[in-house]
Amino acid sequence: MKNKLLLLCLVLSLVLVACGSKEEPKQTTDDADDSQGLLLDDKGNPKDTIQVDEKTEKAVKDTIEKNRKSLNDGNVDEYIKTIDTDSKQLDVKEEEKVLKDTLENYKFDKKISNIKFLEKKKDQIVVFYNVETTAHPKNGSEDEKKSFNEVVTLVKKDGTYKFSKMAQAAI
Repeated sequence: MKNKLLLLCLVLSLVLVACGSKEEPKQTTDDADDSQGLLLDDKGNPKDTIQVDEKTEKAVKDTIEKNRKSLNDGNVDEYIKTIDTDSKQLDVKEEEKVLKDTLENYKFDKKISNIKFLEKKKDQIVVFYNVETTAHPKNGSEDEKKSFNEVVTLVKKDGTYKFSKMAQAAI
């Protein structure tokens, strides 16, 4: 049972964090990981947030929702459409393979709340949110629940935002 739990945690981390297998070049101060140095208040909210216009907010939230819904529905093709094919962190082919393999054995119930905007540069936006995920094993084993904060970077391509980076921190 412990081996199954360890495997489930590993697979969930791969799927939920979307750790691609692409090698990243050494980071400079300008492109350092967006999750580093994130200060949270006593309620778990980021201290430094920004306001964005309604159009940007809706577009970003639509992409986040499409990503969440496609995972819950087990729709790999729609999930992959939310990922930037030019990402230095996320490898679309690897994401697709891991997700397909995982969805053979699990159904997910992912919930997102508390979306906060952290940074906006030209066609790139950094967002924080809380995630609650339940993995339902298709073999009837006990459900596994996980809660965490996620910091994602989305880039705008052809008028649509796509996930470019993802980082998670357990809460």
